[in-house]
Amino acid sequence: MFHPILIAAFLIATWLTPAGAQTRELTLGVDQPPKQGNAQAAQAAINKVTELSQGKINITLHHSAQLGNERQVVQAMRMGTVDLSVVSAAPLTTVIPELSALTLPYLFRDYQHVYKAMDEGDFVRNYFRPQFERRGYVMLGLVAGGYRGIYGQFAINSMADAKGRKIRTMEDKIILATFKALGMIPTAIPQPEVPTSFQTGVIDFAEGGINTFYHLKYYDVAKNVADVRHIHLILPFTMSKMSWDKLDAASQQILVDGVKAGEKFNRQFILDEDKQIQQLIKDKGVNITKPDPTPFREATKGVYDEFFATPAGKDAKKVVDYIISLK
Repeated sequence: MFHPILIAAFLIATWLTPAGAQTRELTLGVDQPPKQGNAQAAQAAINKVTELSQGKINITLHHSAQLGNERQVVQAMRMGTVDLSVVSAAPLTTVIPELSALTLPYLFRDYQHVYKAMDEGDFVRNYFRPQFERRGYVMLGLVAGGYRGIYGQFAINSMADAKGRKIRTMEDKIILATFKALGMIPTAIPQPEVPTSFQTGVIDFAEGGINTFYHLKYYDVAKNVADVRHIHLILPFTMSKMSWDKLDAASQQILVDGVKAGEKFNRQFILDEDKQIQQLIKDKGVNITKPDPTPFREATKGVYDEFFATPAGKDAKKVVDYIISLK
């Protein structure tokens, strides 16, 4: 029989054990396959968290929409049933409409411009962090998702080839407005439904990341890609605020530091991928066209005014102006 004093000492030691010493099990969901850049950045962050926590924080990556499409993961994070995600800005705009600022057409000139907006100074991050928190999320970081184009059943050599065609877009009012301005018929469809939508004739085209096009093997259902680069996608590395608030300060800092490692990995990964992705697509028998972007850019200028006329857009205009001012 254990001595009462020893039992009391054990219980006191247990009660005083810091929360950070307990093993934390967290889930991270992305709708991309494991070799795609967003999933790779998430895995780099997970690896760093495992190292810094000495295995006390265990994050399981669920890729390829195993936990649902992006909209479903966004909703699950709000409820605390999914802890983390690297999720496109577009699905988040349904609850954080200010994020549509980052999906405005031709906002970013190139990757260097994207990196300046994300990494030089804290203007963009400091604006969005409170927007996330008051909606039930924590923005841990920002990931570059790559440039987006248009792919589908027909070649696009000019805007005239796109007019009147049905196109899949992300669920974002600004992106829908962008393709309406181009004379197309946009429909918001979750990414996992894109192949079936092509096969059933629901869409003629889809807009999306050229890297995603390759990694998800969309070249099996779409043999034409138009390199219009209407968006350089930014993805917030997001955590459920309910999950965040359950962590002690030390564990929170480990997550922040882990995401920084994921960001660093991402910046180089995207640049390296960009050098080879188009050739990899061509090797799959895909025709890549490079229409003059000027008419596309001119046709979509009114989308900015449309956004700024909304309450969220009026408030987020300062972010757009800041990004445009970067040289």
